[in-house]
Amino acid sequence: MIYRMIALRVLGEIQLRAADGTGIDSLLRQPKRLALLAYLASPVPGTWHRRDMLLALFWPDLDTAHARTALRNGLYVLRQTLGDDVVRNRGDEEISIDPEKLETDLAHVWNALKRMQVAEALAHYGGELLPGLFPPDSEGFLRWLDSERTRIRVALSSAAMTHVDELERAGNPREGLRVARTVSEINPNDETVVRRLIVLHEAVGDRSGGLAAFEAYRSRLAADFDAEPARETLEIVNRLRSSSGVLLPRRQRPAMEIVRASEDVQASAPQSRRTTTIVLSAVGGAALIAVMALTLSRSEKAQTIGRSIPVTADEGLQVEAAISPNGRLVAYAKGNPNHLKVFVQRIGGGAAWALSTDTVNNELMPRWSPDNDEILFLARNNAYVAPTLGGEPRLVARGSDGDDAIRSASWSPTGDSLAVVRHDSLLVQPLRGRGARLVGRGFQLHSCVWSPDAKWIACVSGNWIAFTPGPLFGNDAPSSIIVFPAAGGDGVTITENDFENESPSWSADGKYLWLLSNRDGDSGQSYSVRIGSDGRRAGPFVKSGLGDAEFLSLSGNRIAYSVRSKRANIWTIPIPRDGTVSMTAATQLTKGNQVIELVTASRDGKWLTYDSNLNGNSDIYRTPVNKDSSEAIATDPRQEFAAELSPDGREIAWQRWVDNKRHLFVKRLDSDSDFEILSDETDRGVPRWSRDGNSIVAWSHDNERGAIFLVKRDASGKWLKPSWRLDYGQLPQWSPDNREIAFVTLDGSIQSIPADSGAVKPIYSPRQGDPLARFIVWVNSGTIWMHGVSGPTQGIWAVPLSTGRPRLLVRLDDSLGKSIGPAFTSDGKSFFFPLNERLSNIRVAELTSH
Repeated sequence: MIYRMIALRVLGEIQLRAADGTGIDSLLRQPKRLALLAYLASPVPGTWHRRDMLLALFWPDLDTAHARTALRNGLYVLRQTLGDDVVRNRGDEEISIDPEKLETDLAHVWNALKRMQVAEALAHYGGELLPGLFPPDSEGFLRWLDSERTRIRVALSSAAMTHVDELERAGNPREGLRVARTVSEINPNDETVVRRLIVLHEAVGDRSGGLAAFEAYRSRLAADFDAEPARETLEIVNRLRSSSGVLLPRRQRPAMEIVRASEDVQASAPQSRRTTTIVLSAVGGAALIAVMALTLSRSEKAQTIGRSIPVTADEGLQVEAAISPNGRLVAYAKGNPNHLKVFVQRIGGGAAWALSTDTVNNELMPRWSPDNDEILFLARNNAYVAPTLGGEPRLVARGSDGDDAIRSASWSPTGDSLAVVRHDSLLVQPLRGRGARLVGRGFQLHSCVWSPDAKWIACVSGNWIAFTPGPLFGNDAPSSIIVFPAAGGDGVTITENDFENESPSWSADGKYLWLLSNRDGDSGQSYSVRIGSDGRRAGPFVKSGLGDAEFLSLSGNRIAYSVRSKRANIWTIPIPRDGTVSMTAATQLTKGNQVIELVTASRDGKWLTYDSNLNGNSDIYRTPVNKDSSEAIATDPRQEFAAELSPDGREIAWQRWVDNKRHLFVKRLDSDSDFEILSDETDRGVPRWSRDGNSIVAWSHDNERGAIFLVKRDASGKWLKPSWRLDYGQLPQWSPDNREIAFVTLDGSIQSIPADSGAVKPIYSPRQGDPLARFIVWVNSGTIWMHGVSGPTQGIWAVPLSTGRPRLLVRLDDSLGKSIGPAFTSDGKSFFFPLNERLSNIRVAELTSH
């Protein structure tokens, strides 16, 4: 490292030097304050970190007041040692290290990777992140450190193996082998790297070197994970050994493996795998599988939550927890509301690892195979299976855009079939081969799980958008739990859709169905309910002890789940005249422990209207632009969202949940009464006034693609039935001249339709690498602004109608747990938007009977 400022070395060894190169040893003798500095400077100096996250990571056992005092003391020491201007504040809640004052070797690695300069990144990687640092009473920091060590290893591995591909194509396999050896030392548990290493040894004529690399990996795998190499790896090794006639036996997976959960799950220490194998017999040329359902957990009593331990303690989202059948590992989706990737972690501790090397596409809903060896997950509208220790996924169920996407996929208890959902259809298909059969149909089915006895499949019906990465990820809306007979037939309703009911999971004996619900008024409460032999509810809903949880998963006598925290306030940022601005130019407008989803500016630019759950129920408020001085406008006990003032400022329209559907309401501001403008059972929301105030365009959520419609009122003020409906489209917005309506489509494009209906025309069609449109504002006759997402990058773009090519105005860097949206608005001078700060981490608890 060239010393031109304070230099912190954290890879391979820990050093701290002043700008003149002299050592700063005083901090090195204070592990907790050194850890605080390293965390604040990660992944690169300049990254903003929340104070509440620092308190949780470093002082989890102190109350808030004492933890904040400890943090202030730690920051004081850093400033005294390094200089007052090294540590920066943004408002009262965020802290960062000034990148002009301090540099790190870790930042050099990340920056080199961004520039795709792999050799430079490998040169700066001196070894493990922060080796030997164990600050006292900082379990959360140590878990974060494990996660970061894995993250840098995976990123280096992925970039370096891409470089190996380039070297091979250039006819330089020996240099590729050298790079692959380096990668295998950095990330020794990545089996895809091991396979490439073996093949490269073969390519340069060093067959014995390839076999030695394999044997070293196989021994480590058996000792550390009680596992075997993947079939693909064994096939490569057999090819190398074929000349000598010595072949490795190809692994034969038993027809069924049953894990004795209540014994083997009790401890996270490695144990030998205990399985029961059912022998296949052939009758009349067809293989018949004798299916058994064995379990030691046959208690007739409902179970509740016992001792709980954290598995992750990272910033951002760790969601969709899935515990392995042997109770030793947890798979989960990690990232932010726009970009999630599946990771796996041992419950007993240690670093998490990525399930695949794909860094671009979203990965969702991990589900374990019965033998613990593979994980099923959703990506790119399809379902894939990957080895537990990571590797190249294989496609097992193909979907397509829109309603035909695979919304759910889970294993049968025998591991030979999958339950998959396409649109409204629940299907069972063989894991290998064809012949899918229909089980049943339901509205927006997802999150399906098979009962241990293979008789039933429980699914969630409704609110699929809450599981779709993007601005509405985590959406609050009613849903129900339905149980289908796996042999086929009508589903049995376990819960009505009066509340949010989600995340079904079966007890080990298959007699109880667990779920999360807000049926008693509190979000994320866990319940268990007995299911009878006919699939119907056979007892009351019993609270089982979790609160504010999401995505639970059971295995034997253990349960994995994520604990969530969500907050969203309105932020504002000046509209740049040219160039791009970042979130460093933004300021917070509203404050409070609340969730604001949608905000709109009045036509005169004086008011903002928004929804907020500040008082425990989502109501409608307004505040003057650039001033946090809110007043409540609509405070019905039912949930209310998506308000907009009429052009003359005298009326307001919004959506209210009535009988589990969104209904449109209008109210004069000088009156206490409101009224529904369309009294039927169709779901309608997000109303937007025409420029003359005599029409409203809105959005129906009844199907995946959405539908937009127009409703007018006559001269007497009576609202009429919809004058037209377009059966695809979302989040419509009026043109400035009131003649057209633009809308967003499911594939991220923007289209428009005449206000009086007619032919649809395209405005913006994203090409490869372009952002996908999520929300739009039609600013003037020549430009539409859009909130868009391109991979992990999100921001606000200007789309000229003349070219349809987007220009980035505001960039929100990929800050874990934070996202703009789902809406933004403008008064012509500034953008206003909710900044969602979603945090969640995984925990595992023991189950006890009562």
